Amino acid sequence: MIRVAPLLRSACALGAFSSAVAADKHRALSPEQALAAFRVEPGLRVELVAAEPLTVDPVAFAFDGPRRMFVVENRGYPDPQEGRADSKEGRVALLEDTDGDGRMDKRTEFAQGLGFVNGIALWRGGMFVTAAPDILYLKDTDGDGIADERRVVLTGFDISKTTQIRVAFPTLGLDGKIYVTCGLNGGKVTSPLHPERAPVIFTGQDGRFDPDTFVFEKTGGRGQFGLAFDAFGRRFVTDNRRPILHVVLEPWHLRNPHFAFSETMQEVSKVQAEAKVLPISRASITADFIPKLMATPHTGTFTSACGLTIFGGTGLTPGHVGDAFICEPAQNLVQRQTLRPEGASFRADARWEGGREFLASTDVWFRPVFAAGGPDGALYIADMYRREIDHPRYVPEESRGLLDFESGKDRGRIWRVVRAGPRGELKTPAPDDLVAGLESADEWWRARAQRLIVERQARDLAPAIAKVAAQGKLAESRTRALWTLRGLGEIRSPIIILAARDADARLREQSVLLEHERTANPDDVVPTSVVGINDGDVRVRFTVARSLDATKDGGWLPLLLTVAHHDGADRWARAALMSVAAGREMELLTALRKTLKPWTENWRSPSEAVVDPIARSIGVGADEDACRGLLTSLLGDNEPPVLRVAMALGLAEGLRARRGPKLTLDALAGSEGRPALDALRHTAAERARDDTLPNVERLAALSLLAHGDFATAEPALAGALAARQPPEIQQQAIRAIERIGDPRGAELLVAKENWARFTPPVREAAVAALGAKPAMTAVLFAAIKSGAVSPLEISSTRRAALLKHSDAAMRKEAEAIFQQVESGDRMKLYQRLRTGFTPGKDLASGRAAFTRACAACHTVRGQGGTIGPDLSGLRNQPADAILLHIIVPSYEVAPNYQTTTVTTHDGRTIAGSLTAETENSLTLRTAAGAEETILRSGVATLTTSGVSLMPDGLEQTMSGDELANLIGFLKSED
Repeated sequence: MIRVAPLLRSACALGAFSSAVAADKHRALSPEQALAAFRVEPGLRVELVAAEPLTVDPVAFAFDGPRRMFVVENRGYPDPQEGRADSKEGRVALLEDTDGDGRMDKRTEFAQGLGFVNGIALWRGGMFVTAAPDILYLKDTDGDGIADERRVVLTGFDISKTTQIRVAFPTLGLDGKIYVTCGLNGGKVTSPLHPERAPVIFTGQDGRFDPDTFVFEKTGGRGQFGLAFDAFGRRFVTDNRRPILHVVLEPWHLRNPHFAFSETMQEVSKVQAEAKVLPISRASITADFIPKLMATPHTGTFTSACGLTIFGGTGLTPGHVGDAFICEPAQNLVQRQTLRPEGASFRADARWEGGREFLASTDVWFRPVFAAGGPDGALYIADMYRREIDHPRYVPEESRGLLDFESGKDRGRIWRVVRAGPRGELKTPAPDDLVAGLESADEWWRARAQRLIVERQARDLAPAIAKVAAQGKLAESRTRALWTLRGLGEIRSPIIILAARDADARLREQSVLLEHERTANPDDVVPTSVVGINDGDVRVRFTVARSLDATKDGGWLPLLLTVAHHDGADRWARAALMSVAAGREMELLTALRKTLKPWTENWRSPSEAVVDPIARSIGVGADEDACRGLLTSLLGDNEPPVLRVAMALGLAEGLRARRGPKLTLDALAGSEGRPALDALRHTAAERARDDTLPNVERLAALSLLAHGDFATAEPALAGALAARQPPEIQQQAIRAIERIGDPRGAELLVAKENWARFTPPVREAAVAALGAKPAMTAVLFAAIKSGAVSPLEISSTRRAALLKHSDAAMRKEAEAIFQQVESGDRMKLYQRLRTGFTPGKDLASGRAAFTRACAACHTVRGQGGTIGPDLSGLRNQPADAILLHIIVPSYEVAPNYQTTTVTTHDGRTIAGSLTAETENSLTLRTAAGAEETILRSGVATLTTSGVSLMPDGLEQTMSGDELANLIGFLKSED
């Protein structure tokens, strides 16, 4: 993702812009000064490769040799002013290092007038460039360094949204296809060179195309501005607040029309508020300007993750190889994360060596947007070098004039990160020795060798490449060699079998992929699959399962049973299994139930997790007789309750989702089967109340109760709402109450013994359930009128939804109920103070007011308490929004800042904000700043007020001038 901004749009904004520039304390630095502002991981150093005027606004690059770099320059950013035509300022520049000193010193304008260019992929002596709505092919055919061939090979990518959410990041995969991110956007893609082809229509889905035929197809994943493959072909993407996403499945893997599963990506890294970064600058970010995010600031977390790369060079340390690097331009840093396998996918954790990011700068102009390895094994980084990088579309209009979106349009840098110490002699393969390139320890050389061999169709090299595939020292080299043979059409069974026996599981994984692609008869896959399905590595087993086809693979059933027994607990393995079993679900479930007998009361198996989705798929797609047969079987068989509940739940959910006349468990059971069905529901109720069972089994039991009557479910639901229960149990009970839709369930939620004891997240779920159906909402309104529920406990978002209810009577009642919140005494005071209010200029007085009245709970620029939100980002908030939260602190309270009071069995009372909760405990941060962790088993009572920890009346502790100066201080840079 690239986050940039449009031109200022009014004379008023221009005036504010001029004053903002005049007061700007963060002036642009020279390249030498910027270099000194970096803080890099210990043992490494940063070097300058190129700077303005040699390059301007670099957003992507590609080396075609040790001293030649093609740089994509998005000079058209920000978006054009309203009324102007789209920019044609985009360029591709050829930069060269003519003297070999590591610095580029020559520039050639390879291509100009390209619009909003943002990506590059080399192919056949030229390059593909993404410039929505087009993907272009550019080539210099006469050797003068200027592209004289320019073709639109694909077009129709959406340009209706802002320029940073468009098709981007063309990247060549091991399979010879070029993959692109959709930019969270859609399209109706065609090739002008092939008008006979039907358009490919998609919304928010990544894609790939054949670089020779230009056939475009949709893929899994939904990336913004970041796409990378690891050395074994696993694909990762990124978007703003999710740094690393692994594309686990492709659309062609999800073939079961009755299996409701559309996910293709695993969140590998921590995301959203958990995706921490350690900035050392004081750059502003978009969230700083949005009043509703005042209590949940985004500073210190990823907000603009982009430019993802998986490092494979020798220029850092061996420990860096295989790590991910993610750019965060909004906060002037690049983060390193280490990947580790987890089931069929991966997990990643930030690496903060020495308590610092991999690379960060105190210079707020440093805007890294792209990273990639180079021929020398180093990590290269494209730096747009802009004063502001956030897009104004996401900044409130009244604040846009305060930001300088123009400065930096004439600047740009490219940096290189390498090991500290003297530069040694580079040990690189001879450029013409492509087989040696495959054996290189550097990913750049391996990728180059494969690309050139396949482009040239150099089949005479096949024997030497096969030797690398069989005997190469590095698993990465053996992998490249295998796929190079595949690109030449020279892949053969013996070499695949050799890979299937490799000691490295990553090669065994490649053998499954290649065998499945190579054979024209899918039945030939099975012998290799029989070995792979029993592999000790979960990804090998998953790859086999994903590749099977029950309509063609004769031995599919025992293979899927093996998947269920080994990996049924992994959701991706379940998805692969369910896709293969399309139309054969009853066979699979019958076989699975037979293989698990004899049953035991404490039966546990990974297969348990597979039962629900199989039964669900049967409920959606099987005929009525088959569904009735399954229900009769599970009600009559002597199977463990966990299995019977799972099958009944899956069948009930499937029946609810099927098309045509609706069926229910009761309709299938009929009068004869009803007693057995009621008995199962009572069993589910008992299991829901049994605290000794694993939560996953209690959740299934609660879910099954949602498919029955409220009277049967009520005791279990009431028990599940108790304060001592884990939040996931409470929330599942709330969902069951919502689904049943009985007003008595709503009364259960607003009952004093429940409502006051809900933690803020659980209460928010309860409010959502109460607003889902008119009968439930009527109970909520009655509770507010009676005083059992405070209107302040309903968030502004929920209030707004109720005030816009589709039912006129409900809308009218909501207006009456929430009138006091929107226009009560505190609101009237705010409206009076707001008239003519301006922030004060006496910052010393404002700082003193903050220290006296606020610092015990709030932090500003590293000083103060941690009970309330960090206020450092308020300098960009509108003054009236800050005033509102001071005068009416409970107008909008984030759940983690509401007052929660716990009384323990030993008589202690602890009050504070809920900072964390787990299945067994919860943690409160008290007004004194201390954290108290309490076991749920020790909780006697728990109440949440729904109001802010911050008391009303702060304005009474200071004069009007002091209040104005306080807000002036909060909005200042000092």
